[in-house]
Amino acid sequence: MSRVRDALFPGLSMKGGAGIWLLVAGAVLTLGGAYLAWRSFSAGPMPAGEVPTVSIVGDRQPLPAFSLQGPRGPLTDVDLRGSWSFLFFGYTQCPDICPTALALMKEVGAALTVDKAVPPAPTFKVVFVSVDPRRDNPELLRQYLAAFDPAFIGVSGDDAALAPLVAALGIYYRRNDATDAKNYTVDHSAAIHLIDPQGRLAAVFSPPQEAAKIVADFRRIAGR
Repeated sequence: MSRVRDALFPGLSMKGGAGIWLLVAGAVLTLGGAYLAWRSFSAGPMPAGEVPTVSIVGDRQPLPAFSLQGPRGPLTDVDLRGSWSFLFFGYTQCPDICPTALALMKEVGAALTVDKAVPPAPTFKVVFVSVDPRRDNPELLRQYLAAFDPAFIGVSGDDAALAPLVAALGIYYRRNDATDAKNYTVDHSAAIHLIDPQGRLAAVFSPPQEAAKIVADFRRIAGR
């Protein structure tokens, strides 16, 4: 059964691969976001007037078995064990949400790298799951993510391969390709999902997302 139901956040498509790099540059300069519904889990009492952006999972359950492909080879549920992972679902031709989220995670990584707190924050990986496998082949994923951080992991798969992970995390996506099989937009969820070292969903970060808040919440959730 789905544990998280993200709200729909439609995006507009840009035609041509050159558009990707313009989107990346714009996202690095401006980190924006959009409000989504906050559902299912509670992170504790919120101060008056503050919008909740993190939902902490109390009863963590292991993710189902899945296997997706990327430039580094297959990624399975087993590969998410042993360290913390941030998962984001999108597509490389996304004009706003995806480059914004990836630039945000680059900022989170940079903040944790220079963090002098004791004990230090745990290591983590960032996984970008494309829901547009027709266009997002492994090489394109590699090039796209390298513009943010070469360490970011990109994977994708057909609908059958995506289904177990999508269902477990309550991810929404819809390809608007009925009239054009090449140039189309993809509506998709905009939340960032945190997976713990046991391969279980630990938290969901919904927009509006801020690097400083994610860093603080991550340290708190990880117990560091």
